[in-house]
Amino acid sequence: MTSATLNASTTANAATSQPTPAQGAQGSAGAGITGGYTGNSLSLQVIIGILLGLSLYNAIELIVLIFVTFQKYRGLYFWSLFFAGFGIIPYSVGFVIKFFRLLNPNENEGFVAVVLLTIGWYLIVTGQSVVLWSRLHLLTNSRRVLRYTLWMIIINVPLLHFPTTILTFASNSNNLSDSALTRFVNGYGIMEKIQMTGFFIQELILSVIYIKETLRLLKLSDALQEDIPSVTEEGILRHGNMRKTMYQLLAINAIIIAMDIALLSTEFANLYLIETTLKGVVYSIKLKLEFAVLSKLVQIVRTKNTNSSGLNHSSLERRLSPATNSPGLELEAKNTNGTVGTSSAVNARPSFSSGPSNGQTQLWPSFVDPSLVKGDVTHAPLSTIVSGKGVGQDEDGHLGMEREKRKRRQTRQSWIDEELDKHNIG
Repeated sequence: MTSATLNASTTANAATSQPTPAQGAQGSAGAGITGGYTGNSLSLQVIIGILLGLSLYNAIELIVLIFVTFQKYRGLYFWSLFFAGFGIIPYSVGFVIKFFRLLNPNENEGFVAVVLLTIGWYLIVTGQSVVLWSRLHLLTNSRRVLRYTLWMIIINVPLLHFPTTILTFASNSNNLSDSALTRFVNGYGIMEKIQMTGFFIQELILSVIYIKETLRLLKLSDALQEDIPSVTEEGILRHGNMRKTMYQLLAINAIIIAMDIALLSTEFANLYLIETTLKGVVYSIKLKLEFAVLSKLVQIVRTKNTNSSGLNHSSLERRLSPATNSPGLELEAKNTNGTVGTSSAVNARPSFSSGPSNGQTQLWPSFVDPSLVKGDVTHAPLSTIVSGKGVGQDEDGHLGMEREKRKRRQTRQSWIDEELDKHNIG
């Protein structure tokens, strides 16, 4: 055996047996990216196992709660919450296989772990943002805000997910030279920081919108208190419960921002092993918090709409009903034989006098001179508006223009417009 062969064999053995750099050191940025964990730190292995196990537990619990709580398994909120929670399972299982080297990373079977963790990563990161977006229309009615935030989520998939996926598979390839593999690992370390910063900004924008709209509703809480009465036998929510839910919504969005900052800090500290295992725990906690609070928003909106309708109906009845308990008033009414008689009672009403109206006999209040009444006073005059297709008559110009806008949206066949129209947004 030649000396060159001996030197090459010695170099290969040294590279294989070289321990993983300490977490936080400059050389630890690529530790764990290629292959699995090769260090001998028992405490770090215990931390990795605890974090991955906690992620799996939270994911299974969340999925059970979803199927127990939801009565109908449909809708964007249900499916986004389900897939985001389910994505934690392949994500955690993939890292268990990868870090503990349950499959040989030097063979093609090692890509099973990479495929699992990549699929899970797509589902939990983008899925969590879709969960927030699916309930955003309950707080804001701005079509522009909803459209821009949805496009932000869609564009970030090819912009941040795809390059990171390519670098992940290349960094775990067994068919590249050492120099090429090193370049891919270094590129992955840079792209990992970029994509985490990008997704942090994405979730920060959604959380800030939630906080802003929630504060706006809290400022209007005094006005909303009249529309949401106290609890009754039918189980109507108290106004205090609505404010409590609003405060909870503020709290979970503040917690989401704090956890994202902590996760981003571990990445920039080059703690790759901690960051990847902690991510599953962070996203599982965020999903459980969002599931607990966002579901209450539906109850608040339904209660508010129901009570507002009832309140408007009662107010309309009060406005249309004649005044009662007014002493000293007389009422002229027609008897069954056609004669006009005067009756007085405790609950008397304003007096009326008969007068012609379009050839028909009609009763008028005593303060109205029937001879001065001209035209049909029982119907509002028709207004002439300019619609998108020409000049026509409509009962309400705003409603007519709104119908024309919806017709134009339907002709464009945009799935985003259909999703917004489904929630009557804009």
